[in-house]
Amino acid sequence: MSTTTTPKWIFNKELADLKGKYITVVSISGKSFNGMLKAWNPDTFDICLANVNEAKNNYFKVFLRGPTISEILISEQPFNLHALALELRERLNLLEADVKVFDDARIIQVLNKVKVNEKGVEGTGPVADRVRAVFDSFMETLEEEKKEE
Repeated sequence: MSTTTTPKWIFNKELADLKGKYITVVSISGKSFNGMLKAWNPDTFDICLANVNEAKNNYFKVFLRGPTISEILISEQPFNLHALALELRERLNLLEADVKVFDDARIIQVLNKVKVNEKGVEGTGPVADRVRAVFDSFMETLEEEKKEE
């Protein structure tokens, strides 16, 4: 079995996709901590959250030990890189090999020149301008869908 398909690797990749997102961690004592996932230890499952709300308390950072964690709840769906990659291929009439998704790095590379992630487009020139236009349109569509929900 490849190391990129082991359950531990897949679990840690799922957690990595949530870095920088707001999650809720419920402790075994029943306390709920809502904050941004900053870091975690894949061996001990210790977690660091920032900008944390717990009941009526607010904290800059909270470190939770793995054995004290009961649940991790995610209310925000992670950014779908593959949907954006498909949109780029279709709208720019590119081949699959021209638009590469790097799940581990959470980026898309277009024509080996332009990098795209959920925050925006890196690059200059005509290709980057066309990618940026598709990205902006894609993000507007996501915002409209959120408003309709």
